[in-house]
Amino acid sequence: MAAHTTEPRLYGGFRLMKIAGIQITIDPSWFIIFTLVMFSLTAGYFPRQFPGQSVFAYWGAGVVATLLFFASILVHELSHALMARRAGIHIAEITLFIFGGVARLSEEARDPKTELAIAIVGPLTSFALALLFWGLSHGLTTGQPSLVGAVFSYLTGINVAVGIFNLIPGFPLDGGRVLRACLWQRSGSLTRATRIASNVGQGFAFVLMFFGALQIFSGSLMGGLWLIFIGMFLRGLARQGYEDVVVRQALAGVPVQDVMVRDVVSVPPHVSVSSLLGEYFLRYGHHGFPVRQNGTVSGVVSLEEVRHVPEDERSMTIVAQIMRPLNESITIAPQASLTDALTKMVHEGSGRLLVMQDASMRGMITRTGLLRFLEIRYVLGAQTAEEKTSALQGVGAEHNRSSDDKPWL
Repeated sequence: MAAHTTEPRLYGGFRLMKIAGIQITIDPSWFIIFTLVMFSLTAGYFPRQFPGQSVFAYWGAGVVATLLFFASILVHELSHALMARRAGIHIAEITLFIFGGVARLSEEARDPKTELAIAIVGPLTSFALALLFWGLSHGLTTGQPSLVGAVFSYLTGINVAVGIFNLIPGFPLDGGRVLRACLWQRSGSLTRATRIASNVGQGFAFVLMFFGALQIFSGSLMGGLWLIFIGMFLRGLARQGYEDVVVRQALAGVPVQDVMVRDVVSVPPHVSVSSLLGEYFLRYGHHGFPVRQNGTVSGVVSLEEVRHVPEDERSMTIVAQIMRPLNESITIAPQASLTDALTKMVHEGSGRLLVMQDASMRGMITRTGLLRFLEIRYVLGAQTAEEKTSALQGVGAEHNRSSDDKPWL
């Protein structure tokens, strides 16, 4: 399964390499599915398709086929990423994990045509790979059955399956994003289009879970559980996708300076960590403070940094040693929109940004402040009850996540 998203990075993992400047990461869960696929090919598929070979031959074919299968998933995700980059959207990362791959986009497409182009290129790439492997299976085997031909035949079929599966019109699958693009083009409302596509996606997820339950009752425990897990995963992403759009639509067009905290409590850099806890965190109840002395801001310190300091060292460690130094990743201009602020917070894994102008701190914007802003908008009647609930859940989810951008499956 392949996907793209504008959500923060949901997974940790091993940074494998960079392709065209895009970070490729392998989540630890990927090794589970890699092992399962490899064993199923080695012990089941290839012995049935081409019997009479040695164990080493089957192992070799299984390893090569599995690597090429996940290479195909990676190429599928790269096609999303490169098309998005062509449209001016930053690509933070591609992650391979237990359910396939996810390309993380920094923002939503700006118009329906861009959304359609980014979505449809994935399945088309999978079909192109299937055609390539089909050609290799016929060109390298010279008409005689062989284990090499069986490998390429498997890769042909699996890429066709990936392409067809992703064309199912259930958000956040590529087909669901194609549906959203069409609805967006017709209605002119991204929020409405996402709501409908999300509902269709959740419906498809429930169908998967229903068939998974049927498989369990018919005696296929592993196959049924797998369908249920995939359905649960897709349902979560579908709901999350709608929540994210509602949040970003609610925050769009509102400048940071209208919501930022202007009277900011700051911490001197020479204060010990133990004093920081007692005199600032416990006293004011905030989760982080800018570090400032003589009007000059040098960074930000939060509870996250304090947690890494052993308790017996806190009286000897000063704030300057643990703070996050001032740089562009934790600052934003007062004229920037709240959408930009939220995107930066989740991309950088930060709960707050310093509002800077001309090397001077004008204030601070926090995720808690964004949540409060959405609540006030609802009280004033700027959102429907459904949008209010989705927006609050969306900011809450982004508050709990910790670092990067959005999925394409």
